[in-house]
Amino acid sequence: MSDMARYSFLTRRSGSQNWYYKRDVPPELHAPGRSKQIWKSLRTPDRKRAERAYAATHADIELKLEQWRQDDNRPIAATAVARSASDLPVTPLTPALLRRLADDHYLNIYENDFAWRGSLWLKASTEEDAFWRGDIIKHPTNDWQKHKGQSYSYYALLMEEPVLEEVFLYCVYSVRKEKHRALTRLYQLGDTRDLEPSADNLLSVHQIGLCDGDRNRLLRKLMQIEIKALEDLTTGDEATFDGIVAAQVPTSHASEQKSPAQPAELASVLVEKYIEITSRERDWPIKTELRKRSELREFLEICGDKPINAYGQEDGVKFKDVESALPLYRQQGLFKGLSLIDAAKKATKLRNKGQDVELLSPPTINDKIGSVSLFFAWAKTRTVGVSNPVGDQGIKLRKNRRQGKKVHPWTIDELNRMFAAPIYVGCQSETYWKQPGQTVLRRSAKFWVPLIGLFSGMRLGEIIQLQTTDVKEKEGIHYFDVTPIGIDPADEEAVDADEEKSLKTSSSQRAIPIHKMLFDLGFEEFLKFRRASGSTRLFPEYEKAKDDGSWSKQFSKYFKRFRESVGVKRRGVRFHSLRHNVEDALRNAHVLKEVRDAIQGHGENGVSAEYGSGYYLSTLNEALQKIVYDGVRLPTNLS
Repeated sequence: MSDMARYSFLTRRSGSQNWYYKRDVPPELHAPGRSKQIWKSLRTPDRKRAERAYAATHADIELKLEQWRQDDNRPIAATAVARSASDLPVTPLTPALLRRLADDHYLNIYENDFAWRGSLWLKASTEEDAFWRGDIIKHPTNDWQKHKGQSYSYYALLMEEPVLEEVFLYCVYSVRKEKHRALTRLYQLGDTRDLEPSADNLLSVHQIGLCDGDRNRLLRKLMQIEIKALEDLTTGDEATFDGIVAAQVPTSHASEQKSPAQPAELASVLVEKYIEITSRERDWPIKTELRKRSELREFLEICGDKPINAYGQEDGVKFKDVESALPLYRQQGLFKGLSLIDAAKKATKLRNKGQDVELLSPPTINDKIGSVSLFFAWAKTRTVGVSNPVGDQGIKLRKNRRQGKKVHPWTIDELNRMFAAPIYVGCQSETYWKQPGQTVLRRSAKFWVPLIGLFSGMRLGEIIQLQTTDVKEKEGIHYFDVTPIGIDPADEEAVDADEEKSLKTSSSQRAIPIHKMLFDLGFEEFLKFRRASGSTRLFPEYEKAKDDGSWSKQFSKYFKRFRESVGVKRRGVRFHSLRHNVEDALRNAHVLKEVRDAIQGHGENGVSAEYGSGYYLSTLNEALQKIVYDGVRLPTNLS
C-alpha cells in the first residue's frame, strides 16, 4: 500500500509547519452543531512523527463518526440519557495496567511537587514578611528530637541566624514529612478516600472503568506510590540545603556506585521516548517541548550518552559545574561554534583574566537541573537501578538586596523617550519607523501594544494574541477578555491546536478593564478600523512564532530594536518592565494587593483561591482607572 493511500487524511495547513489530520464528515452525518470538516493537529512538523501519531488520531475520529451514527440511529428517548463516568467500559486491572497507572501517578506527584515548591518560593522571595509570619507555608511547630543523647531542633538552630532559602527549604521538607506521616497512617487504617480524585483522573485520562474490587486495588497501589514518592523527595532528591536533615533520614545508598546488574537503554533513546510520551500526556506547547529537549541534550553532551542506570553523583556535579560556567551568549562572538564544555572553559579563562563575561543566572541553571531531575524521576519508573544524579545539585538562591531586582520599571524620562519616537510623533512609514516623517502609526501594533501594556499590565504574549472579539463591554465598562482559546460555538470540532491562544497560568485568564487614556488616544477608532478590515485579530501583523509557538517572540525582537533606537539600553528594562510600572502605579494609588494581583493575573494562594469567581468588573475598573503617570508626555489624538 502506498503512503498516499495509507495516510490519505494527512495534510498541511496554510500558515503552520505542523502536519494535520483533515477529514470531511460524510453527508449523512451532517447535523446542527457538528462540523462538516474535522481538522486535528498532529502537533509536529516532522513527517515520521506525524505518521506515528496518525494511527491513533484516525482511530479516534473513526470512533467519533461511529458514535454519531449510533446517536442518529438511536430512538429519541434514549439519546437524552448522558453517559456518566461510571459508564466507561470495564477493563480488567492487569499487572501491566496497574503498573502503568502507578507510573503515571508517580510522575504526576513529582511534577506537581516541583511546581508547588517553585510557586511557593516565588511568593516567599517576593513577600518575605508574609513568609516569616507563616502565611505562605507552615513553619515547623515542634521538631524537637533526640540527637546523640541531646534534645535537638533543626528549626531552632536555623532561626538563630535565619537565612530565607534554608528556612524555606526546611519548611518544604517538614510539610512533605507531615504529609508522609498522615498518608502512612491512613494506609495502615485502610482509608483510601483521599486518593479517589487521583484515581478518577487517571481512569478518565485512560478512558477505562474498573469493577469495585479492582478500583480498591488501584487506590491502595496509588497510596503506596504516593508514600514512596514522598520518601524519595524527602531523602535527598529535592533537598538543596546543607546538612539540615542529615540526622533525620537514613543514609542514602543511591550514591554508592554499583555496576548495573543488566544492560539498560541508552539515555538518548529514553530522552526521545520521554519527550514524545510526556509532551502528549501533558499537552506541552511546542515551545516547552523544544526547551525540554534542548536541556536534556545539554546533559547528554556534558555527561555523555550512557545506559540510564550508569549515571552517578559525579555526573550531576559535572553538569552543574559546566552549566555554572557557561556564558549567557555562547552562540555569539568568541564562543560561537564551541561545545558546551569548551565554551565553559573559555569563559572561565576570560573571567580569570578580568574580562566581563556574563554567565547563566542561577534560576536558569536550576530550571535545567529541574528538567533533568524530572526526566530521571520518569526513568526510575521504567528501569531498575536508576538514581537521580542531579537530585541534590540545585543552587541555593541567596537574596542580595543590594543587587535589586532583575527587571526594573521604566523611568519617567525613558517613557518620554519612547513616546517622543517617530512612531508616535511622525515617521516615514511602517517600514521606516525610525526615520522622522509625517505618518503617525495609529493603525499599527507598534503604536498600540506598548500603550496597552502601560495601562493594563498585560503580558506581551497576551496582548499580541488578542482577537477583535476579545474587546467587550458589560455594564458600561469596556474590557479585554483575556482567554486561553477562541472558539466558534457553532463549529467547536474545527478548533485546531495551532489556533489556540496560550496563557502563562490558569489565573492569567481574566477580564481587564480598558483604561480611559487608551480611548482618549484613539483606541475606539483603531478598533473600528480593525473590525472593518475583516481581521479576527487585533494585531494580525505579528503571527505566532513557527519554531516555538510563542506569540511574543516577533514583537519582542522588534521592541528591543525600538527601545535601543530611543536610547533606552539600561539592563533590566524591557517590555515586561511595563508590568512593574503598572504595579507601582496601582500600589501608589493604594489599591489592595489582591486587586492588583487580579489585574496582573497573579493567582491567589490558600483556601480563598477555591471560593467565588473573583472581583467584580466594577471593582477592577475603579482600581485600574487610578493608574496615572505624572510627568509622562503621552502622544495626542489627532484623528
